[in-house]
Amino acid sequence: MRTIHACLLASFLMLAGCGDGTSTTDAGGVVMSACPGPGCTITGTVAICALGFACDIPAGGSQDVQCGAGTVCTGMCGDSCDVDCTAGATCDVTTGDSTSSSCDASACTVVAGESASYDCTNGATCDVTADAGSSLNCDSGSVCDFTCTSTCGASCLGDSTCTIQCPGDDAPRTFEGEVSCE
Repeated sequence: MRTIHACLLASFLMLAGCGDGTSTTDAGGVVMSACPGPGCTITGTVAICALGFACDIPAGGSQDVQCGAGTVCTGMCGDSCDVDCTAGATCDVTTGDSTSSSCDASACTVVAGESASYDCTNGATCDVTADAGSSLNCDSGSVCDFTCTSTCGASCLGDSTCTIQCPGDDAPRTFEGEVSCE
């Protein structure tokens, strides 16, 4: 009987993305998982965090990150990566240059490099810091706090609430429509 349980557990872990990573459970019962590992798979260049897991994404090249359905994702991805946070996910990610990120009905904190594109939609809460040439968008009732460390453009549409802080500003300022930091 013990052998059957061990085989079933091993099969489940393989399906759940078990690799050489480790996992622990925090005080709230959320399973914290290194990626790759239980609850966090890497398929090609995409890191996928499974339902109910908190995934720690390793620093790496052009790796895309997908977090959805109540997951928690932290970590880094390199230049030209895409970060997709949906369905009540919580994301705290640092990205490289020329990245594309979206936060849809989630809570996201992103630090992006140059020429980043960022969309915050459908009631999401976003705190984004971006570098030169970045484009930041807040739409559909989201709450967005943008910080530009150099030149960037931002839009605040669809009943969203937005602030922006440009280089040289003493504090963030609220805005509607479109604004740019020169």
